[in-house]
Amino acid sequence: MRILLPALLASLASFAPFTAQAQTVRVAHDQRFPPFAEVKDGKSDGLAVDILNAAAQRAGLTIVYVPVPFAEIQKTLEDGRADAVFPIAINPERRQSFDFTAPLVITGGALFVRAPQPTPDSLKALAGKTVVTPKTGPLAGFIGKTAPEVKLVVNADYDQSFAQLLAGEADAAALNFQVGRKLASTLHAGKVTLPERLFLELPLALAVRKGQSADLIAKLDQAIAAIRADGTWQRIDQRWASQ
Repeated sequence: MRILLPALLASLASFAPFTAQAQTVRVAHDQRFPPFAEVKDGKSDGLAVDILNAAAQRAGLTIVYVPVPFAEIQKTLEDGRADAVFPIAINPERRQSFDFTAPLVITGGALFVRAPQPTPDSLKALAGKTVVTPKTGPLAGFIGKTAPEVKLVVNADYDQSFAQLLAGEADAAALNFQVGRKLASTLHAGKVTLPERLFLELPLALAVRKGQSADLIAKLDQAIAAIRADGTWQRIDQRWASQ
């Protein structure tokens, strides 16, 4: 037994690099999606990044972030650059192609108007008026289906949405609540009314190609539940809310 034990330990040690590699998950995210995920000083940073890091640590996973333009996110799964993408909104259309973790954070669509105008009560209040929104994300499809009376203009990105709004080419911009507020306060301070309510609520989660990573989803779901139960999630959320 004394002779076999060292050999057995050496054999087990030889598997250590493989185990560590198996626990590494490459996660692609939009390189400019504050406050959820963005690149700062060459590193991925944001509310969703911090929450995912906390859950991954609890699950014994190592996350390697792959920041890319939003248009390339799905391509990272197709060309092998990433194993998962986040933070991405859960909706019925995406469920056909992706499996999702439990929500990391709740966000949604909000209406931004030129200051000092008040935030419209709803999309219906903008009937006959022009509303701009980026082509990426679920808001264009939602508005098109639920508010056909709105003159919807779909554009390239948040920068173009704000530019058209401030130039008077649009009456309102439909944007992600937190992202829109962050960009408006940073880039257009005092020029845009910051909304306080959502017209559409959306959960953001990590997504993988459908049917391919059930074990990863299960591990992260358990870990997300754990960090919510012990207050870690709440502390991260409060820290970002105070920034």
